[in-house]
Amino acid sequence: MNTQGNENNHNHKGFSEDDSFLNFGGADSSRITGVSVEELRSQDEAENEERATKLKEAMEKENSSAYEDLDDFIYRQNKRRTRTSGRRHHHRHRSPSMLSPGHRGSKIKKKHKHKHHFHKHHHRKRMKRWQKVCIGFLLVILALLVSAASMLVIMINLGRGSLVDKTGMNINAPGSAEVVDNGNYIYYKGCKYRFNENITSILCMGVDKDTLNDVGGDIGTGGDADSIFVITLDLSNGKTKLLNISRDTMTDIAIYSPSGSYVGDKKAQLALAYAYGDGRDTSCHNVLVSVRELLYNVPINSYLSLDTEGIGAINDAMGGITVVSPETIDKFKKGETYTLMGSMAQRFVISRSHATAKGNSLRMERQKIYLESFGSALKTKTKSDLMTPVRVFNEASPYMCTNIDANKVSYLAYNALRGNYKGFDIVNIPGKVKAGKKYAEFYVDEKKCFELFLDVYYKNEGEIKQN
Repeated sequence: MNTQGNENNHNHKGFSEDDSFLNFGGADSSRITGVSVEELRSQDEAENEERATKLKEAMEKENSSAYEDLDDFIYRQNKRRTRTSGRRHHHRHRSPSMLSPGHRGSKIKKKHKHKHHFHKHHHRKRMKRWQKVCIGFLLVILALLVSAASMLVIMINLGRGSLVDKTGMNINAPGSAEVVDNGNYIYYKGCKYRFNENITSILCMGVDKDTLNDVGGDIGTGGDADSIFVITLDLSNGKTKLLNISRDTMTDIAIYSPSGSYVGDKKAQLALAYAYGDGRDTSCHNVLVSVRELLYNVPINSYLSLDTEGIGAINDAMGGITVVSPETIDKFKKGETYTLMGSMAQRFVISRSHATAKGNSLRMERQKIYLESFGSALKTKTKSDLMTPVRVFNEASPYMCTNIDANKVSYLAYNALRGNYKGFDIVNIPGKVKAGKKYAEFYVDEKKCFELFLDVYYKNEGEIKQN
């Protein structure tokens, strides 16, 4: 054995053309196989082409099946998502070559047919432009309504707060009464009285501006407050009273010079307090101060004055007021019934006899009858037409001066619409009239006036228990 070639380096010679048993060339090869070399090569090429064709067809069939499966899968997924839709569409699915980028690049042109499917699709309807505009407009209106409603609620709350405001209340009762906590409680004749925090007061004045007044040489040019009454309204139950105060009531009034300088207080008729002012707000405030002192410094924060020329306007806004005259005066006869219109209403309310000291007291009786008839008519008409108070207020506005703002009006209207208004009683401040040096003078009955004051503004909590 030759050991020189055993170091893993075998000396392999390549097959040479001389190796006759591997040489298929020439005549020897045809003798072994019976087929020539050219024929063998031709057969090999044909077999290779056939295998390649079959392989290609198999791959195409497999790819086509795969994409059909993918198409079916996508269809089933879409069907699940759109199951709730009621609309049906018929689709013809094209070749899977449209489904994937890889397949789009192939040269396969073959199309396949898919079974017809009825798909349920949910289509979101797109709103038209006019619909969007309408919705936007409605949203704006809704926002404004909410804002307005919120503002109205605020105004109503503010209005109530200002109407019942008792800041600075310090009741100055007669010596026979004991005042506790600035007047929140009063002890009188063995009973305890508690101030009604739901009550509000509005001072109302009917003004005649065609007069000049002279008190001790001081001239007042604002006119006279010929009619003076205080409306007291219990906001919790609608109970209303009109405290009718004689214009001739003798009380302390503030006197101002024509330039507006304060001169001092003088005892005079209450009506003259209006004269010493500008004929509007300062005149109203001057009367307000005197009325507060007359009613033991009770809180009165609101006022309203009406020129007598406006009586006919508001009377006609009601369609006329029917009254029975309590006396014979001017064109009216005692016991006769009249439906007042225009200037007749003004004459019925302001006419006064100067032949007797009781002339103003008789006029106050006519004014009471007129106000009762007016209030009854207003209540009846408002039930059928809620705008009646608004029309009356608008007619009175040119002749009116008031500090009743929108907040107070909002609450008073709200309170009336709730049905809290039940009409009113008219009560005269008690006292006696006397003939003065020049004019009639009215003096308040202190005891009766204070008891009326307690009845209107306080709640009787019963007798005081003795320890």
